[in-house]
Amino acid sequence: MKYSNALPGMHFDVDFHSSGWMRAAISWAVGLWFVAALIGGMMNIFYQPGVPPLMVGLFVLIPILGFVFAYRESARVRLTLDALPLWGITLAHIWRFVGLGFVLGAVMETLPVQFGYPEGLGDVITALFAVPLALALRDGGLTRNLRNVFVAWNIFGLVDLLSAITLGVLYSPSSFGILRTGISTGLMTRFPVSLIPTFFLPLFILLHLLALKRRKELVGSTK
Repeated sequence: MKYSNALPGMHFDVDFHSSGWMRAAISWAVGLWFVAALIGGMMNIFYQPGVPPLMVGLFVLIPILGFVFAYRESARVRLTLDALPLWGITLAHIWRFVGLGFVLGAVMETLPVQFGYPEGLGDVITALFAVPLALALRDGGLTRNLRNVFVAWNIFGLVDLLSAITLGVLYSPSSFGILRTGISTGLMTRFPVSLIPTFFLPLFILLHLLALKRRKELVGSTK
């Protein structure tokens, strides 16, 4: 059984029988990462007031660096991940409607307004545009304008996530929380909310990076 990429201008085939073990390996890696973040959150290892947020940083950086390295160094990993439909990668971001919870946290004074409003609204905007963009990618009719929107949307979503990391740390109860004056982002490191910075946030960073790497698949892309 083979899969042919449906995007115009792309003509490679993926043999599912030979690449099935790689898809399984990647799925297991993501699953183990989730389980580790789940157990770590339940053990409350991410709430570290007064000290550098080392554990959260490790759960953000190690998976990102690991997957980026694997993608760069392994042709099988690249082939497997490049077979994922771009519309599916895009639609996955509807999960980021969770940003409404950040806004609610700012209103209820459980999160700093400097964090809750911009990061929550940024996530909601990303999620809103993910739906029509995914449908446009799925239905075809790809154009240079769609490619430009696709790139802009990914950059916006990626900047929003990097901003969330930055503000989350600067308003945290850790020793790096230099902007904190009252309410902190400590809630983000308490289970089950801790799954957001330790699993979902870096996962969506990886999805944005993968999408931007594959932008040349869209019609009219020259760079």
